[in-house]
Amino acid sequence: MRTLPRHHCPSVRLALHDGVTREYRLDDPGACPRSGSANSTASAYEPRVHLAYLLARQGHDPLWLAEFADLPLAAAERLSLATADLSAS
Repeated sequence: MRTLPRHHCPSVRLALHDGVTREYRLDDPGACPRSGSANSTASAYEPRVHLAYLLARQGHDPLWLAEFADLPLAAAERLSLATADLSAS
């Protein structure tokens, strides 16, 4: 019996405006089987994080991302770094 490799949705650890640090799934729920799962304190899908992730991949800077997607600047900076890390792997 052949076993399929375990799927891992890309995610990044962020604290948004609520101050709670958690893993935010980066893929669209329609594209990643686990991105559509219910949000919890451990892992969440947030459309603004997904949007900022897509825009960071297009080269937008963290300050612009923070303002456009209404994210804390530290989260936008971390998301930009994670985007670069995910692109390199």
